[in-house]
Amino acid sequence: MEFIEHLAFKNSAGCVGFRNNKKDLVDNRIFTLIKKGKIMKILTVLIALSFTTIGYAQTYQHEPVANKAEYWVSKFAAGKDMNDLLEWSEDYLKFTEGKAAFANVNSSIMIPYYTSDVNAVDYVWLDIYPNSTEQYAALEELVTNGAAISAKWPGNNIRVISTWQWEISDSPIGDAANGMVRYQDCTLKEGVTSRDAFDAYKNFAARAKAAGDTMGRKMIFSESGSNQSFDYVYTLWNSSISKYGTDSDIYVSQLLGTAEDKVLDDISTCANGRTYTSIPVSQP
Repeated sequence: MEFIEHLAFKNSAGCVGFRNNKKDLVDNRIFTLIKKGKIMKILTVLIALSFTTIGYAQTYQHEPVANKAEYWVSKFAAGKDMNDLLEWSEDYLKFTEGKAAFANVNSSIMIPYYTSDVNAVDYVWLDIYPNSTEQYAALEELVTNGAAISAKWPGNNIRVISTWQWEISDSPIGDAANGMVRYQDCTLKEGVTSRDAFDAYKNFAARAKAAGDTMGRKMIFSESGSNQSFDYVYTLWNSSISKYGTDSDIYVSQLLGTAEDKVLDDISTCANGRTYTSIPVSQP
């Protein structure tokens, strides 16, 4: 969301003794300014301001590194349940084993836990790829040679979403079997760009890490499959459910109200928070 700041200048100096002709008034005022050397000062200020504005608009603290992700949002097919999904994930791993197209995919299963409608979705299958090249290479392999595994899919998809993701911070992979992830839909405030928001999140994440926080954070931008009316989805996650709780307490006791935290209130308005447990399936 780009924006331009318009600068308005008003000269209040009066001119006395000239004819009531607008052109003559302007000509004489310019002549007077030139004689006094003021016109060059004004031009110098204008040029300096223009370069300052251009430099400000193009200067950011942090450079995002993007990856791709697919979210398969599903309800279980009739007679199917979580056991069927876990069995399918084992078959899926056998199908992808040894295939270069799936060498770097990170897959997991997310189960709704804290949400406004626990019956709307049964699970979300998440695949994360380093880039579009690998995402679509995997898709080609699945479409070309994956009819058998696709036919065993135990769900009815509600929607399938392809996204770009900017990673803000990562959560170290530990020994925990399950993780926790929260999503919020965010709308940028007037005059704020996604890069402004990314800088603010990165600065907060650095402050949080110094306090012992181990949360992962991302900004997610829908590419296809979503009819969203917001600008991005903000994700907060931890590879450990218990550490998610610990880090939440770190925020309340050490980070709430800090300068880096207050800036987050100025960049966007976020709503529709929903939290899932996460089961890792494959990690590169």
